[in-house]
Amino acid sequence: MKLKGKTKKTSPAQMRLPWGEWEANNPEIVAVAKKFVLANCYDPKFASLLFEPE
Repeated sequence: MKLKGKTKKTSPAQMRLPWGEWEANNPEIVAVAKKFVLANCYDPKFASLLFEPE
């Protein structure tokens, strides 16, 4: 028999963090962020998908 852990519950009035869903418009910021993420990730192919336009 497996016991499931408790799920996190958020308050209905809880504010989201401002950096939770931030989109950068500045190409310099995007370039530096991409370089940083690709240098520090385990799988660069998967991480590069985050930077491709939808």
